[in-house]
Order: sequence, then C-alpha cells, then structure tokens
Amino acid sequence: RTSPPGHLTESDLIGQMEAHGIGTDASIPTHINNIVERNYVQIQAGRTVVPTALGITLIKGYQRIDPELCLPLVRAHVERQIDLVARGEAAFAAVVAHTLAQLQT
Repeated sequence: RTSPPGHLTESDLIGQMEAHGIGTDASIPTHINNIVERNYVQIQAGRTVVPTALGITLIKGYQRIDPELCLPLVRAHVERQIDLVARGEAAFAAVVAHTLAQLQT
C-alpha cells in the first residue's frame, strides 16, 4: 500500500517555485510570508510547509472553478507577463486584459 508524499519543506517549496519560474530571489520570501500570514499554510517542525483547512478549501475551490488555476504554469505565465510590464515591453492594461481573457475561457 502506498502513502501520499510528505509535505514540502520551505526549501523544497523555494526550489519548486524557482523551477517553475514563480517569483524572484527577492520576492519568493514575500510570497511564502504571505501564504503564512493569510493562514493558508503553517510552517511546522523542520521548516515543513503544512496546508491549513483554509488553504485546502481555497485550492479545492480553485479546482472546482478551473483545475488549471492550481497549476504552476498559470502562475509562471502571469509572472512573465508582469515582467514584460516592468521592463516596459508591454502595456499594463493590455496584460491585465489578456490575463483576464485567458482566465475567463
């Protein structure tokens, strides 16, 4: 009988975020702090990231709306679009309109 994988450590989560192009070296700690502050996860012994009931409910809600909302590729795409705006290579309004159009389909 198999068992589910264990929870990620904070270091594992950072590695996954980097592998999927989510956040920057400067913003990743802020992202993690946000999910802790919003009570989506708790950091427990061994720096293990454990989802709370609220965090699990949030993900299940996203999955019911659109399973792709939970995929790291969606977040990574949005991050790339934001980078274009920051570099002056895309207009903010156009990126917002494009992103909203993708989420509505």
